[in-house]
Amino acid sequence: NPSTPTDPTMTAAGFYRNPAAIGLAVSPDTNGFYDVGEIYKAAPADAKIVFVLRHAERESGLGKESPLTEVGLQQALDVGAKLKSDESFYYGATDFLRTQTTAAKIAEGRGETTEVVTMEEINGGYFLTVPSDSLDAMVSKRGGSFKYVAMWAYEQPFPTLLVNLGLPGYFYDLMERGDQFVNEVVLANLPYWKRVNVLITHDLLTEPLAVYASNRTIDLKTYESYRWINYVAGITVVVTADGKVAVLPTRGVERGFLNTRDMVK
Repeated sequence: NPSTPTDPTMTAAGFYRNPAAIGLAVSPDTNGFYDVGEIYKAAPADAKIVFVLRHAERESGLGKESPLTEVGLQQALDVGAKLKSDESFYYGATDFLRTQTTAAKIAEGRGETTEVVTMEEINGGYFLTVPSDSLDAMVSKRGGSFKYVAMWAYEQPFPTLLVNLGLPGYFYDLMERGDQFVNEVVLANLPYWKRVNVLITHDLLTEPLAVYASNRTIDLKTYESYRWINYVAGITVVVTADGKVAVLPTRGVERGFLNTRDMVK
């Protein structure tokens, strides 16, 4: 049965990880990411597409009003240019300035003026059983959330102290929750959206989603390689007219990952 969890080419819910399985002629880069523009151009005209991407580069500061940098503004415009066409898209984002601005600038890059819908269901804590602040409080002095989110996503054991403190219980099962996201957030809403949809969220959601979509084959192992999901990167969900679904790790800029050591510098 190809839809069993033991088949690496499909998720347990029967979503394909190989674009060729749904007739999509695109290839990943050497790091395993698919380019947003290439996916859009290769998808059949009757297929539906949902891009779930991290916001563009922002200024320092974790508050809701932290704006995009000049680089970030250009990143979003460039993503929009890759998706340029005459059709209108649906745009959703969390209620943060950086996500709302990213979505609006992607639309601008496409030559489109549109409303950005605020979506609570794509918040960064989707894979957490506790508020993200609780995770930060637990690990902030032990290497930070990047390290432990990546360790959980790649099934690496936590240090004994954190196990005793119950950190594993802070997370849902990656693969089950990933399937749930596609089913309950993406597919359930598709009838109310447009053919192509851009959802802008945060790295705490897009990092696990990209690992899930790749079946843990891409390297976002912050604890080992210092790689973390890049700005305007995440996943794409493609749904064919006959109901086949593919989930693909996706990048909007040159690379799908950034280096956390460079961020510290």
